Amino acid sequence: MIPPRPIASISSASWLKAFVVVVCLVIVFLEGWRDWSEREDELVRTESAMASLARSLAQHADDTFELADAVLVDLVDRATAIDWSPARTARLRDFLVERIKTLPRLKTLAIYGPDGMLVTSSLAVEPGNVNVRQSEFFDHHRTDKDAKWFFGPLIRDPLEGSWVLTLSRRFDEPGGGFGGVIVASIESRYFTEYYGKYDVGAQGSLVLFTAKGTLVSRYPLNEQVIGRSGASDRLFTQYLPEASSGSYRYVSAVDGVERLSGYRRSETFPVVVLAASSEEESLTLWYRAFVYRLIAVMALVVTIASLGWSLARQLRRRDRAEAELSILAATDGLTGLANRRTFDSHLESEWLRAAREDTALSLLLVDIDCFKAFNDAYGHQAGDHCLKSIAQVLAEGVRRPGDLVARYGGEEIAVLLPVTSAKGAARIAEFIRSGVQGMGLPHKHSLPAGVVTISIGAATLFPASEPISIGPKDLIAMADKALYGAKLDGRNRVAVSKAA
Repeated sequence: MIPPRPIASISSASWLKAFVVVVCLVIVFLEGWRDWSEREDELVRTESAMASLARSLAQHADDTFELADAVLVDLVDRATAIDWSPARTARLRDFLVERIKTLPRLKTLAIYGPDGMLVTSSLAVEPGNVNVRQSEFFDHHRTDKDAKWFFGPLIRDPLEGSWVLTLSRRFDEPGGGFGGVIVASIESRYFTEYYGKYDVGAQGSLVLFTAKGTLVSRYPLNEQVIGRSGASDRLFTQYLPEASSGSYRYVSAVDGVERLSGYRRSETFPVVVLAASSEEESLTLWYRAFVYRLIAVMALVVTIASLGWSLARQLRRRDRAEAELSILAATDGLTGLANRRTFDSHLESEWLRAAREDTALSLLLVDIDCFKAFNDAYGHQAGDHCLKSIAQVLAEGVRRPGDLVARYGGEEIAVLLPVTSAKGAARIAEFIRSGVQGMGLPHKHSLPAGVVTISIGAATLFPASEPISIGPKDLIAMADKALYGAKLDGRNRVAVSKAA
Protein backbone atom coordinates (compact mmCIF):
# COMPACT_ATOMS: atom_id res chain seq x y z
CA MET A 1 0.00 0.00 0.00
CA ILE A 2 1.28 3.43 -0.87
CA PRO A 3 1.82 5.58 2.23
CA PRO A 4 -0.81 8.24 2.87
CA ARG A 5 0.05 11.68 1.61
CA PRO A 6 0.47 14.24 4.35
CA ILE A 7 -2.46 16.61 4.63
CA ALA A 8 -1.23 20.10 3.87
CA SER A 9 -3.05 23.35 4.38
CA ILE A 10 -4.42 24.97 1.25
CA SER A 11 -1.79 27.31 -0.12
CA SER A 12 -2.31 30.89 -1.15
CA ALA A 13 -1.75 29.84 -4.77
CA SER A 14 -4.59 27.32 -4.50
CA TRP A 15 -6.87 29.93 -2.95
CA LEU A 16 -6.06 32.33 -5.75
CA LYS A 17 -6.67 29.70 -8.42
CA ALA A 18 -9.92 28.68 -6.74
CA PHE A 19 -11.07 32.29 -6.66
CA VAL A 20 -10.20 32.78 -10.34
CA VAL A 21 -12.01 29.57 -11.26
CA VAL A 22 -15.09 30.57 -9.28
CA VAL A 23 -15.19 34.00 -10.91
CA CYS A 24 -14.81 32.49 -14.39
CA LEU A 25 -17.44 29.84 -13.68
CA VAL A 26 -19.89 32.44 -12.39
CA ILE A 27 -19.39 34.52 -15.53
CA VAL A 28 -19.80 31.48 -17.78
CA PHE A 29 -22.80 30.20 -15.80
CA LEU A 30 -24.65 33.52 -15.84
CA GLU A 31 -23.99 34.03 -19.54
CA GLY A 32 -24.83 30.41 -20.31
CA TRP A 33 -28.05 30.63 -18.31
CA ARG A 34 -29.06 33.78 -20.15
CA ASP A 35 -28.20 32.27 -23.55
CA TRP A 36 -30.05 29.05 -22.74
CA SER A 37 -33.11 31.00 -21.56
CA GLU A 38 -33.10 33.01 -24.77
CA ARG A 39 -32.73 29.81 -26.76
CA GLU A 40 -35.71 28.24 -25.01
CA ASP A 41 -37.72 31.45 -25.49
CA GLU A 42 -36.93 31.34 -29.21
CA LEU A 43 -38.03 27.70 -29.42
CA VAL A 44 -41.25 28.49 -27.56
CA ARG A 45 -41.93 31.39 -29.92
CA THR A 46 -41.40 29.11 -32.90
CA GLU A 47 -43.71 26.45 -31.45
CA SER A 48 -46.36 29.10 -30.82
CA ALA A 49 -46.03 30.36 -34.40
CA MET A 50 -46.33 26.81 -35.74
CA ALA A 51 -49.40 26.18 -33.59
CA SER A 52 -51.02 29.34 -34.97
CA LEU A 53 -50.14 28.30 -38.52
CA ALA A 54 -51.60 24.83 -37.91
CA ARG A 55 -54.88 26.43 -36.73
CA SER A 56 -54.97 28.58 -39.85
CA LEU A 57 -54.33 25.62 -42.16
CA ALA A 58 -56.92 23.50 -40.34
CA GLN A 59 -59.45 26.27 -40.90
CA HIS A 60 -58.48 26.32 -44.60
CA ALA A 61 -59.07 22.56 -44.78
CA ASP A 62 -62.46 22.98 -43.09
CA ASP A 63 -63.40 25.72 -45.56
CA THR A 64 -62.37 23.52 -48.47
CA PHE A 65 -64.45 20.55 -47.33
CA GLU A 66 -67.41 22.78 -46.39
CA LEU A 67 -67.30 24.29 -49.88
CA ALA A 68 -67.23 20.79 -51.36
CA ASP A 69 -70.20 19.79 -49.20
CA ALA A 70 -72.19 22.87 -50.23
CA VAL A 71 -71.71 21.85 -53.86
CA LEU A 72 -72.76 18.28 -53.02
CA VAL A 73 -75.97 19.46 -51.34
CA ASP A 74 -76.89 21.41 -54.47
CA LEU A 75 -76.09 18.44 -56.70
CA VAL A 76 -78.12 16.06 -54.53
CA ASP A 77 -81.17 18.27 -55.05
CA ARG A 78 -80.58 18.35 -58.81
CA ALA A 79 -79.91 14.60 -59.08
CA THR A 80 -83.04 13.71 -57.10
CA ALA A 81 -85.25 15.91 -59.28
CA ILE A 82 -84.29 14.67 -62.76
CA ASP A 83 -85.39 11.55 -64.64
CA TRP A 84 -81.89 10.77 -66.00
CA SER A 85 -82.90 10.97 -69.63
CA PRO A 86 -79.96 11.39 -72.02
CA ALA A 87 -80.82 15.03 -72.58
CA ARG A 88 -81.06 15.86 -68.89
CA THR A 89 -77.90 13.90 -68.12
CA ALA A 90 -76.07 15.87 -70.82
CA ARG A 91 -77.31 19.18 -69.37
CA LEU A 92 -76.21 18.09 -65.88
CA ARG A 93 -72.79 17.17 -67.24
CA ASP A 94 -72.46 20.60 -68.85
CA PHE A 95 -73.38 22.14 -65.52
CA LEU A 96 -70.69 20.09 -63.74
CA VAL A 97 -68.04 21.07 -66.29
CA GLU A 98 -68.84 24.77 -65.85
CA ARG A 99 -69.27 24.50 -62.08
CA ILE A 100 -65.86 22.90 -61.49
CA LYS A 101 -64.19 25.84 -63.27
CA THR A 102 -65.32 28.11 -60.44
CA LEU A 103 -64.03 25.70 -57.77
CA PRO A 104 -60.21 25.54 -58.00
CA ARG A 105 -60.08 23.70 -54.67
CA LEU A 106 -61.93 20.71 -56.11
CA LYS A 107 -60.46 18.20 -58.55
CA THR A 108 -63.60 16.57 -59.92
CA LEU A 109 -67.32 16.21 -59.34
CA ALA A 110 -68.78 12.84 -60.25
CA ILE A 111 -72.17 11.12 -60.07
CA TYR A 112 -72.40 7.34 -59.80
CA GLY A 113 -75.56 5.30 -60.30
CA PRO A 114 -77.03 2.67 -57.93
CA ASP A 115 -74.88 0.01 -59.61
CA GLY A 116 -71.66 2.00 -59.00
CA MET A 117 -71.19 2.92 -62.66
CA LEU A 118 -70.19 6.46 -63.57
CA VAL A 119 -73.23 8.44 -64.77
CA THR A 120 -71.53 11.76 -65.44
CA SER A 121 -68.71 13.97 -64.18
CA SER A 122 -67.02 17.34 -64.49
CA LEU A 123 -64.26 15.97 -66.73
CA ALA A 124 -64.08 17.29 -70.25
CA VAL A 125 -63.27 13.76 -71.44
CA GLU A 126 -64.75 11.00 -69.35
CA PRO A 127 -63.14 7.56 -69.07
CA GLY A 128 -65.39 4.66 -69.92
CA ASN A 129 -66.60 1.81 -67.69
CA VAL A 130 -65.71 3.40 -64.34
CA ASN A 131 -67.30 1.45 -61.49
CA VAL A 132 -66.85 2.32 -57.81
CA ARG A 133 -69.02 -0.45 -56.40
CA GLN A 134 -66.07 -1.73 -54.30
CA SER A 135 -65.11 1.70 -52.95
CA GLU A 136 -65.61 2.57 -49.31
CA PHE A 137 -67.72 5.65 -49.95
CA PHE A 138 -70.11 3.80 -52.28
CA ASP A 139 -70.51 0.87 -49.90
CA HIS A 140 -71.20 3.28 -47.04
CA HIS A 141 -73.98 5.17 -48.84
CA ARG A 142 -75.52 2.03 -50.33
CA THR A 143 -76.00 0.50 -46.88
CA ASP A 144 -76.59 3.67 -44.84
CA LYS A 145 -79.68 5.73 -45.60
CA ASP A 146 -78.36 8.69 -43.62
CA ALA A 147 -78.17 11.72 -45.92
CA LYS A 148 -75.11 13.11 -44.11
CA TRP A 149 -71.82 13.55 -45.93
CA PHE A 150 -69.19 10.82 -45.80
CA PHE A 151 -65.47 11.64 -45.62
CA GLY A 152 -63.60 8.92 -47.47
CA PRO A 153 -60.02 7.75 -46.99
CA LEU A 154 -57.15 8.82 -49.22
CA ILE A 155 -57.52 6.87 -52.49
CA ARG A 156 -56.44 6.90 -56.10
CA ASP A 157 -59.03 8.87 -58.10
CA PRO A 158 -61.22 6.34 -60.00
CA LEU A 159 -61.39 8.82 -62.86
CA GLU A 160 -57.79 10.01 -63.21
CA GLY A 161 -55.62 8.02 -60.81
CA SER A 162 -54.14 10.84 -58.71
CA TRP A 163 -54.25 10.82 -54.88
CA VAL A 164 -57.51 12.37 -53.69
CA LEU A 165 -59.71 12.78 -50.65
CA THR A 166 -63.39 12.30 -51.32
CA LEU A 167 -66.44 13.90 -49.79
CA SER A 168 -69.66 12.25 -50.86
CA ARG A 169 -73.42 12.24 -50.34
CA ARG A 170 -76.13 9.77 -51.17
CA PHE A 171 -79.10 10.70 -53.31
CA ASP A 172 -82.32 8.77 -53.65
CA GLU A 173 -84.68 8.09 -56.51
CA PRO A 174 -88.00 9.95 -56.53
CA GLY A 175 -89.60 6.80 -55.12
CA GLY A 176 -87.21 6.72 -52.17
CA GLY A 177 -84.84 3.98 -53.31
CA PHE A 178 -81.07 4.27 -53.50
CA GLY A 179 -80.28 6.45 -56.49
CA GLY A 180 -76.50 6.64 -56.32
CA VAL A 181 -73.65 8.71 -54.94
CA ILE A 182 -72.33 12.15 -55.71
CA VAL A 183 -68.61 12.62 -55.03
CA ALA A 184 -66.39 15.67 -54.75
CA SER A 185 -62.68 14.88 -55.02
CA ILE A 186 -59.98 17.13 -53.58
CA GLU A 187 -56.53 16.35 -54.90
CA SER A 188 -53.68 15.80 -52.48
CA ARG A 189 -51.48 18.02 -54.63
CA TYR A 190 -53.85 20.96 -54.10
CA PHE A 191 -52.95 21.14 -50.41
CA THR A 192 -49.24 20.79 -51.22
CA GLU A 193 -49.42 23.72 -53.65
CA TYR A 194 -51.40 25.79 -51.17
CA TYR A 195 -48.94 25.08 -48.34
CA GLY A 196 -46.14 26.25 -50.61
CA LYS A 197 -47.36 29.81 -50.07
CA TYR A 198 -46.11 29.73 -46.48
CA ASP A 199 -42.49 30.20 -45.50
CA VAL A 200 -41.43 27.56 -42.98
CA GLY A 201 -37.79 27.54 -44.03
CA ALA A 202 -35.84 25.19 -46.26
CA GLN A 203 -36.17 22.36 -43.74
CA GLY A 204 -39.69 23.06 -42.46
CA SER A 205 -42.75 21.05 -43.45
CA LEU A 206 -46.53 21.33 -43.58
CA VAL A 207 -48.46 18.08 -43.47
CA LEU A 208 -52.10 17.08 -43.74
CA PHE A 209 -53.18 13.77 -42.19
CA THR A 210 -56.47 11.99 -41.95
CA ALA A 211 -57.64 11.45 -38.37
CA LYS A 212 -56.49 7.83 -38.62
CA GLY A 213 -52.94 8.90 -39.43
CA THR A 214 -52.76 8.53 -43.22
CA LEU A 215 -50.47 11.17 -44.74
CA VAL A 216 -52.54 13.04 -47.32
CA SER A 217 -50.29 15.89 -48.36
CA ARG A 218 -46.86 17.25 -47.53
CA TYR A 219 -44.88 20.35 -48.33
CA PRO A 220 -42.19 20.08 -49.54
CA LEU A 221 -43.68 17.41 -51.79
CA ASN A 222 -42.45 13.86 -51.34
CA GLU A 223 -44.54 11.50 -53.46
CA GLN A 224 -43.09 8.43 -51.76
CA VAL A 225 -44.69 9.27 -48.40
CA ILE A 226 -48.18 10.10 -49.69
CA GLY A 227 -50.55 7.45 -48.39
CA ARG A 228 -48.12 6.26 -45.70
CA SER A 229 -49.57 5.63 -42.26
CA GLY A 230 -48.29 7.74 -39.39
CA ALA A 231 -50.65 6.23 -36.81
CA SER A 232 -47.71 5.00 -34.73
CA ASP A 233 -46.15 8.48 -34.49
CA ARG A 234 -46.27 10.30 -31.16
CA LEU A 235 -48.67 12.83 -32.66
CA PHE A 236 -51.39 10.17 -32.83
CA THR A 237 -50.39 7.96 -29.92
CA GLN A 238 -49.55 10.63 -27.33
CA TYR A 239 -50.54 14.18 -28.17
CA LEU A 240 -53.86 14.04 -30.05
CA PRO A 241 -55.49 11.73 -27.45
CA GLU A 242 -54.72 14.43 -24.85
CA ALA A 243 -55.56 17.59 -26.80
CA SER A 244 -56.90 18.47 -30.22
CA SER A 245 -54.27 21.18 -30.64
CA GLY A 246 -50.86 21.94 -29.24
CA SER A 247 -47.16 21.79 -30.00
CA TYR A 248 -44.27 19.37 -29.53
CA ARG A 249 -40.76 18.61 -30.76
CA TYR A 250 -39.87 15.59 -32.84
CA VAL A 251 -37.39 14.05 -35.24
CA SER A 252 -38.96 13.43 -38.63
CA ALA A 253 -39.22 9.82 -39.75
CA VAL A 254 -39.17 11.06 -43.37
CA ASP A 255 -35.90 13.01 -43.45
CA GLY A 256 -34.49 12.80 -39.90
CA VAL A 257 -34.71 16.59 -39.31
CA GLU A 258 -35.36 17.85 -35.76
CA ARG A 259 -38.46 20.04 -35.89
CA LEU A 260 -40.64 22.22 -33.69
CA SER A 261 -44.26 21.70 -34.54
CA GLY A 262 -47.79 22.82 -33.91
CA TYR A 263 -50.78 20.63 -34.69
CA ARG A 264 -54.52 21.05 -34.99
CA ARG A 265 -57.31 18.51 -35.44
CA SER A 266 -60.39 19.74 -37.26
CA GLU A 267 -63.54 19.82 -35.14
CA THR A 268 -65.72 19.16 -38.20
CA PHE A 269 -63.83 16.87 -40.53
CA PRO A 270 -61.50 13.95 -39.72
CA VAL A 271 -58.23 15.64 -40.66
CA VAL A 272 -55.18 16.82 -38.75
CA VAL A 273 -52.74 19.55 -39.80
CA LEU A 274 -49.12 19.60 -38.67
CA ALA A 275 -46.96 22.70 -39.16
CA ALA A 276 -43.25 22.29 -38.36
CA SER A 277 -40.11 24.37 -38.56
CA SER A 278 -36.56 23.06 -38.40
CA GLU A 279 -35.04 23.61 -34.94
CA GLU A 280 -31.75 24.56 -36.56
CA GLU A 281 -33.34 27.19 -38.81
CA SER A 282 -35.47 28.52 -35.97
CA LEU A 283 -32.33 29.23 -33.99
CA THR A 284 -30.36 30.89 -36.80
CA LEU A 285 -30.54 34.41 -35.36
CA TRP A 286 -29.98 33.11 -31.85
CA TYR A 287 -26.89 31.18 -32.99
CA ARG A 288 -25.42 34.29 -34.57
CA ALA A 289 -25.89 36.39 -31.43
CA PHE A 290 -24.68 33.49 -29.29
CA VAL A 291 -21.41 33.23 -31.22
CA TYR A 292 -20.70 36.93 -30.77
CA ARG A 293 -21.47 36.77 -27.05
CA LEU A 294 -19.45 33.58 -26.67
CA ILE A 295 -16.37 35.17 -28.22
CA ALA A 296 -16.67 38.17 -25.90
CA VAL A 297 -17.21 36.05 -22.79
CA MET A 298 -14.36 33.69 -23.65
CA ALA A 299 -12.04 36.63 -24.21
CA LEU A 300 -12.99 38.00 -20.79
CA VAL A 301 -12.61 34.61 -19.08
CA VAL A 302 -9.26 33.94 -20.75
CA THR A 303 -7.97 37.36 -19.68
CA ILE A 304 -9.05 36.83 -16.06
CA ALA A 305 -7.69 33.29 -15.99
CA SER A 306 -4.37 34.32 -17.54
CA LEU A 307 -3.85 37.04 -14.98
CA GLY A 308 -4.82 34.76 -12.13
CA TRP A 309 -2.62 31.91 -13.32
CA SER A 310 0.29 34.26 -13.86
CA LEU A 311 0.04 35.42 -10.26
CA ALA A 312 -0.39 31.89 -8.91
CA ARG A 313 2.31 30.18 -11.00
CA GLN A 314 5.23 30.85 -8.67
CA LEU A 315 3.18 30.06 -5.59
CA ARG A 316 2.03 26.82 -7.18
CA ARG A 317 5.58 25.79 -7.98
CA ARG A 318 6.56 26.39 -4.39
CA ASP A 319 3.59 24.39 -3.10
CA ARG A 320 4.41 21.53 -5.45
CA ALA A 321 8.03 21.42 -4.33
CA GLU A 322 6.98 21.41 -0.69
CA ALA A 323 4.46 18.64 -1.33
CA GLU A 324 7.05 16.50 -3.10
CA LEU A 325 9.49 16.97 -0.25
CA SER A 326 6.77 16.02 2.22
CA ILE A 327 6.00 12.84 0.27
CA LEU A 328 9.66 11.94 -0.01
CA ALA A 329 10.05 12.44 3.73
CA ALA A 330 7.25 9.92 4.35
CA THR A 331 8.17 7.35 1.70
CA ASP A 332 10.83 4.69 1.37
CA GLY A 333 12.79 5.52 -1.75
CA LEU A 334 13.36 1.91 -2.88
CA THR A 335 9.98 0.25 -2.36
CA GLY A 336 7.63 3.21 -2.53
CA LEU A 337 6.09 2.10 0.79
CA ALA A 338 5.77 4.24 3.89
CA ASN A 339 9.04 4.66 5.74
CA ARG A 340 9.79 3.93 9.41
CA ARG A 341 8.96 7.44 10.59
CA THR A 342 5.56 7.34 8.90
CA PHE A 343 4.90 3.91 10.38
CA ASP A 344 5.72 5.06 13.92
CA SER A 345 3.42 8.07 13.59
CA HIS A 346 0.61 5.99 12.10
CA LEU A 347 0.94 3.30 14.76
CA GLU A 348 0.65 5.91 17.52
CA SER A 349 -2.46 7.42 15.94
CA GLU A 350 -4.17 4.07 15.35
CA TRP A 351 -3.36 2.93 18.91
CA LEU A 352 -5.17 5.99 20.31
CA ARG A 353 -8.08 5.51 17.90
CA ALA A 354 -8.45 1.85 18.87
CA ALA A 355 -8.39 2.85 22.56
CA ARG A 356 -11.20 5.38 21.98
CA GLU A 357 -13.35 3.09 19.88
CA ASP A 358 -12.55 -0.16 21.75
CA THR A 359 -11.44 -2.01 18.60
CA ALA A 360 -8.64 -4.45 17.88
CA LEU A 361 -5.33 -3.36 16.39
CA SER A 362 -3.19 -5.95 14.59
CA LEU A 363 0.37 -5.81 13.33
CA LEU A 364 2.24 -8.05 10.90
CA LEU A 365 6.04 -8.07 10.76
CA VAL A 366 7.29 -9.57 7.51
CA ASP A 367 10.88 -10.75 6.96
CA ILE A 368 12.38 -12.14 3.76
CA ASP A 369 13.87 -15.56 4.39
CA CYS A 370 17.63 -15.89 3.84
CA PHE A 371 17.78 -12.44 2.26
CA LYS A 372 21.52 -11.98 2.95
CA ALA A 373 22.22 -15.24 1.15
CA PHE A 374 20.01 -14.01 -1.73
CA ASN A 375 22.06 -10.82 -2.03
CA ASP A 376 25.33 -12.76 -1.89
CA ALA A 377 24.14 -15.21 -4.56
CA TYR A 378 22.35 -12.84 -6.98
CA GLY A 379 23.73 -9.41 -6.24
CA HIS A 380 22.32 -6.27 -4.66
CA GLN A 381 20.42 -5.19 -7.75
CA ALA A 382 18.54 -8.47 -7.69
CA GLY A 383 18.00 -7.92 -3.98
CA ASP A 384 16.49 -4.51 -4.62
CA HIS A 385 14.22 -6.00 -7.28
CA CYS A 386 13.19 -8.71 -4.82
CA LEU A 387 12.29 -6.12 -2.17
CA LYS A 388 10.25 -4.05 -4.61
CA SER A 389 8.39 -7.12 -5.91
CA ILE A 390 7.47 -8.23 -2.38
CA ALA A 391 6.44 -4.66 -1.51
CA GLN A 392 4.08 -4.68 -4.49
CA VAL A 393 2.52 -7.99 -3.41
CA LEU A 394 1.91 -6.59 0.07
CA ALA A 395 0.54 -3.30 -1.22
CA GLU A 396 -1.90 -5.17 -3.50
CA GLY A 397 -2.90 -7.60 -0.76
CA VAL A 398 -3.73 -4.92 1.82
CA ARG A 399 -6.31 -2.62 0.29
CA ARG A 400 -8.38 -1.05 3.07
CA PRO A 401 -7.92 2.74 3.35
CA GLY A 402 -6.91 2.56 7.03
CA ASP A 403 -4.29 -0.17 6.58
CA LEU A 404 -0.63 0.75 6.20
CA VAL A 405 2.29 -1.13 4.64
CA ALA A 406 5.69 0.30 5.61
CA ARG A 407 9.32 -0.67 5.24
CA TYR A 408 10.35 -1.26 8.84
CA GLY A 409 14.06 -1.68 8.25
CA GLY A 410 16.35 -3.70 5.99
CA GLU A 411 14.33 -6.58 4.59
CA GLU A 412 11.58 -6.24 7.20
CA ILE A 413 8.17 -4.84 6.27
CA ALA A 414 5.44 -3.92 8.73
CA VAL A 415 1.70 -4.17 8.00
CA LEU A 416 -0.60 -2.25 10.35
CA LEU A 417 -4.21 -3.49 10.37
CA PRO A 418 -6.69 -1.37 12.37
CA VAL A 419 -10.01 -2.93 13.41
CA THR A 420 -8.71 -6.42 12.61
CA SER A 421 -8.98 -9.45 14.88
CA ALA A 422 -6.21 -11.99 15.40
CA LYS A 423 -8.00 -14.43 13.13
CA GLY A 424 -8.38 -11.78 10.42
CA ALA A 425 -4.73 -10.77 10.72
CA ALA A 426 -3.62 -14.41 10.41
CA ARG A 427 -5.77 -14.82 7.29
CA ILE A 428 -4.26 -11.72 5.67
CA ALA A 429 -0.76 -12.85 6.65
CA GLU A 430 -1.26 -16.24 5.04
CA PHE A 431 -2.61 -14.58 1.91
CA ILE A 432 0.51 -12.41 1.71
CA ARG A 433 2.86 -15.34 2.39
CA SER A 434 1.31 -17.50 -0.33
CA GLY A 435 1.34 -14.53 -2.72
CA VAL A 436 5.07 -13.98 -2.28
CA GLN A 437 5.81 -17.67 -2.72
CA GLY A 438 3.57 -17.70 -5.74
CA MET A 439 5.75 -15.11 -7.49
CA GLY A 440 8.32 -17.90 -7.94
CA LEU A 441 11.44 -15.73 -7.63
CA PRO A 442 14.38 -18.23 -7.71
CA HIS A 443 16.37 -18.52 -4.46
CA LYS A 444 18.68 -21.53 -4.30
CA HIS A 445 19.50 -20.99 -0.63
CA SER A 446 15.83 -20.96 0.46
CA LEU A 447 15.20 -24.64 1.02
CA PRO A 448 13.17 -26.64 0.47
CA ALA A 449 11.03 -24.15 -1.56
CA GLY A 450 13.81 -23.05 -3.90
CA VAL A 451 12.07 -19.67 -4.34
CA VAL A 452 11.92 -16.47 -2.32
CA THR A 453 9.69 -16.87 0.75
CA ILE A 454 8.78 -14.78 3.75
CA SER A 455 8.11 -15.37 7.40
CA ILE A 456 5.44 -13.36 9.22
CA GLY A 457 4.83 -12.63 12.86
CA ALA A 458 1.33 -11.48 13.77
CA ALA A 459 0.18 -9.79 16.96
CA THR A 460 -3.16 -8.31 18.07
CA LEU A 461 -4.08 -6.14 21.06
CA PHE A 462 -7.18 -4.32 22.32
CA PRO A 463 -5.73 -0.99 23.55
CA ALA A 464 -8.90 -0.10 25.45
CA SER A 465 -8.64 -3.32 27.50
CA GLU A 466 -4.91 -3.34 28.08
CA PRO A 467 -3.19 -2.01 31.21
CA ILE A 468 -1.99 1.59 30.96
CA SER A 469 1.58 0.32 30.87
CA ILE A 470 0.96 -1.48 27.58
CA GLY A 471 1.59 0.63 24.48
CA PRO A 472 2.41 0.49 20.76
CA LYS A 473 5.95 -0.73 21.44
CA ASP A 474 4.53 -3.83 23.14
CA LEU A 475 2.54 -4.63 20.00
CA ILE A 476 5.75 -4.41 17.97
CA ALA A 477 7.60 -6.60 20.49
CA MET A 478 4.86 -9.24 20.32
CA ALA A 479 4.91 -9.30 16.52
CA ASP A 480 8.70 -9.43 16.51
CA LYS A 481 8.68 -12.35 18.96
CA ALA A 482 6.16 -14.19 16.74
CA LEU A 483 8.36 -13.51 13.72
CA TYR A 484 11.35 -14.96 15.54
CA GLY A 485 9.28 -18.04 16.29
CA ALA A 486 8.34 -18.40 12.63
CA LYS A 487 12.03 -18.32 11.73
CA LEU A 488 12.86 -20.96 14.32
CA ASP A 489 10.06 -23.21 13.11
CA GLY A 490 11.57 -23.42 9.61
CA ARG A 491 10.64 -20.12 7.90
CA ASN A 492 8.03 -19.62 5.10
CA ARG A 493 5.22 -19.58 7.63
CA VAL A 494 2.97 -17.37 9.73
CA ALA A 495 3.30 -17.33 13.52
CA VAL A 496 0.71 -15.66 15.75
CA SER A 497 1.80 -14.16 19.04
CA LYS A 498 0.70 -16.36 21.92
CA ALA A 499 -0.09 -13.31 24.02
CA ALA A 500 -2.50 -11.94 21.38
